[in-house]
Amino acid sequence: MNPHTNYIDIHSHILPGVDDGSDSMEQTIRMLYMADKEQITTIIATPHYEAGRDNRSVDELKDIVNQVQLQAIEINKDFRISLGNEIYYSESIVEDLKSGKALTLAGSRYVLVEFSYGSTFKSMYRGMNKLIYSGYIPILAHVERYYSLHRKPDMVKELIKMGCYIQMNSKSVMGGLLDTKALYNRKLLQNDMVHFISSDCHSDRVRVPMMQFAVKHLLKRCDEDQINRIFINNPTKLLEDIYI
Repeated sequence: MNPHTNYIDIHSHILPGVDDGSDSMEQTIRMLYMADKEQITTIIATPHYEAGRDNRSVDELKDIVNQVQLQAIEINKDFRISLGNEIYYSESIVEDLKSGKALTLAGSRYVLVEFSYGSTFKSMYRGMNKLIYSGYIPILAHVERYYSLHRKPDMVKELIKMGCYIQMNSKSVMGGLLDTKALYNRKLLQNDMVHFISSDCHSDRVRVPMMQFAVKHLLKRCDEDQINRIFINNPTKLLEDIYI
């Protein structure tokens, strides 16, 4: 795999002033420059959506995306900014998606879903099954954060078997031999239990856009075909709205 390629980041909080991500257009521009250096050319902005909260309207978000897109093409003419949501699971999730209050990823059937970190496996399984039954393709956001799944690959496998896809944050696979969390996360990847690695970037300081750096790190430790699927093929299929 050529580490100098056009990456697709399906999970980011790069839109200014809409959630706990970028707090200004100036910060967003700095994040775009960082993404460009990481060879990211497509970003799906996924502001948080939570039922019952004061979420930005879709029209507002589209307007902000257009403003960010104008800044992005000044940096790289091939930059593309798309829109979605990182949706906090609730019982109204299907209703909110069907009404258009909550958004799928880049207009596809793929839905990025997060749960509370203390959610039980049973509640996650039931929630993802509800989305699948309703015709959506759920992606579990940052799998490494859920206590009920930690060091329980059989449970992750059950979600995948059901039809759920798994996203992991790029920073979570970094770390040396003494980093037991990173070792376990890479083991999930090596065992084909991770379908997407994304930045989940929130700023230009702490949680930054990162892709190429993670790829170079993983190429020393993981199978190249797997890395290619996770970083190139699977995100491309998502944008094309076809099954992985």
